[in-house]
Amino acid sequence: MDAYTFSDIYDIESLQRLIESLSATLEVGIGIRGPLGERFTKDSDYCPLCQKIKKSSAGYVLCEESGELLSAYQEQSPRIRKCSVSGLTDAAINVTVEGIHAASIFVGQVLLDEDVLSDEEYREKARLLHIDETEYLNCVHELPRMSRARFDLILNSLSLLAEQLSLLGRKHLYLKSIISSLENQEVIHQKEKEFLEKLAVTDSMTGLYNHRKFDEAFSQYASHKEQQICLVSADANYLKLMNDVFGHDSGDLMLKNIAGIMLNLAKKDWLVARCGGDEFRVILPNTSLDTALDYCRHVARKGSEDRSLAFPLSVALGAAEWDSTKETLFDCFTRADEEMYRNKNLLKQETHIPDLMMERLYSRQILKREMVELESKIAYDFALYLGFSKDHANETRLAAHYQDIGMAKLPEYFVVKGQNKTSEEKLQIQAHVTYGYQIARQFEDLYKIAGAILSSHENWDGNSYPKKKKGNQIPLEARILRITNNYTYWTIPTRTGTNHTKAEAKERLLRFSGIIYDPKLVEKFVKFIDGQDY
Repeated sequence: MDAYTFSDIYDIESLQRLIESLSATLEVGIGIRGPLGERFTKDSDYCPLCQKIKKSSAGYVLCEESGELLSAYQEQSPRIRKCSVSGLTDAAINVTVEGIHAASIFVGQVLLDEDVLSDEEYREKARLLHIDETEYLNCVHELPRMSRARFDLILNSLSLLAEQLSLLGRKHLYLKSIISSLENQEVIHQKEKEFLEKLAVTDSMTGLYNHRKFDEAFSQYASHKEQQICLVSADANYLKLMNDVFGHDSGDLMLKNIAGIMLNLAKKDWLVARCGGDEFRVILPNTSLDTALDYCRHVARKGSEDRSLAFPLSVALGAAEWDSTKETLFDCFTRADEEMYRNKNLLKQETHIPDLMMERLYSRQILKREMVELESKIAYDFALYLGFSKDHANETRLAAHYQDIGMAKLPEYFVVKGQNKTSEEKLQIQAHVTYGYQIARQFEDLYKIAGAILSSHENWDGNSYPKKKKGNQIPLEARILRITNNYTYWTIPTRTGTNHTKAEAKERLLRFSGIIYDPKLVEKFVKFIDGQDY
C-alpha cells in the first residue's frame, strides 16, 4: 500500500458517482477522505445548512478542522461525532487495505431527533458564524429529522460498503503487484537482452567493439561502393614485454589506454574495434585518406605522451583509402595492414624501449644518469685493459649501462634514497636483477648481456642474490660489474653523501676482496684505475 496512492487503487470517478447516488437516496452527506482529512472525492453536500455554513470563512475553517479530526484513524468504526459548528451529527467509517488505514467514508449533515436544539440556540450559532439568523433558522427547519435507529441502519449499510472497498483494494493491490512484478521482469529481461547484445559485440576489457562486430560492419560496408571509406590497422607494440615483465594487469592497462586514445580521437560514425590480442582496427566512413593519416599521427603522438606505465605507449598504425573500382574492401584492409607492419618495423628501428625505460628511471630519480654513464665507460675501459675484444668490451659496457633496468618495475611511489629500507623494499630492489634479465631477453641487441645483468649483484663468497652463485660460477662480465658499480657509487657525489677519494675506494675494494669481489680482478682493477682520471 505504501507504494501506491488511493487513486492508484480505486477509480475515483466511479466512486464519485456512487456516493452522489447514495447521498441522494439516503438523504445524508457523503464523501471519502484520507487519514489526514484530504478529500479523495468531492463532498456530497446534501444539506443546505452545511452549504451555507461553508460559505462563511469562519464556518469553513471550523468544518475543515472537524472533518480532519473525524477522518483520523481510530479502532472504533464507525465513529460518531456531533459537529460543533452546525450541531448536526457526523460519522466516519474506516476503509483499510492490508491492515493500513487507506481512507474513511465520511457521513454527515444528519439532524437526529434526539439532537434538535431550540431556535434561540440555532440563532446563537448563526451569530457566531456571522450568518443571517433567519436564513440559518430556515435551513434548519428544512432539514428532515432522522431517528437514531435509521441512522444506525445507514451506517451499517455504509460499513458493508467500506468492507467491500477494503476487499476491492486488496484485490487491486494484488493485481498491481503482479503487474508490477511482470513489468519489472520485463525491464530486467530487456536490460539483460541489451547487456547480452552489447556483450556479444563488445570487447570486455577495452569497451571497444569486438572482432564479431567489426566483421559484421565490414561486410555491410563492402557493398557501399559509392561511399568514401578508409580503413586503419593498428598494433600495440611490446605487449608481450609488458605482460611478461610487468604483469598482465599492466598489459591490460596498456591495451585499455590505447583503446581510450583511439576511441577519443575517433569521430562518432567511425567504428573502432579490438580484434584480439594487440590488434585494433578502425572503419572510417565518409573520410579522406588525409584525415585517416592525421588520425594515425594523433593516436601515435598521444600514446608516446602517456606516462602511466613503465615506458610510453607505442602503437604502429597503417591507413588506406578504398578504391572500389579496382579492389575489394578486404584488399584495402590488406594494404592498411601492410602499411602498419612497415611502420612497426620503422618504430622498432627508431625507438629503443630500454632507453625509454632508463629515461623514466632517471626522471623518477631511481637511477642517476651521470653514474650510469661513468660506470659504463669504466666497465668498457677495464674490459679492454683485461684484453677483451672491442665487441666483447662493448657487451660489458651495455651490461653496465642496463644492469639496473629492472628497477623500472618498482612501484611508482618508490624512490631509492639512503640506506634505510624496509624488508619489503629490500626484496623489491633485489628482484630488479631478475626483471632486468627478463627485459634484456626481449631485445635482440641486449639478449647476450641478460646473464651478466642477472648475476651483477652476486658476491664472490656466494652470500648475495638472486642465485647465491659464488666464485667462477659468476659470469666474468658480472664480476667486473660488481667492482665497477661499487667504485662508481663511492666516488661520485650523491644525495646521500657517499663521496670517497680514489684511494679510499681502492682500500674498500681490497678490504672486501675474496668476500664480495673476485680477488684477481680487484688486484687488476686497482692497477688499472691508477692510470685513469676517474
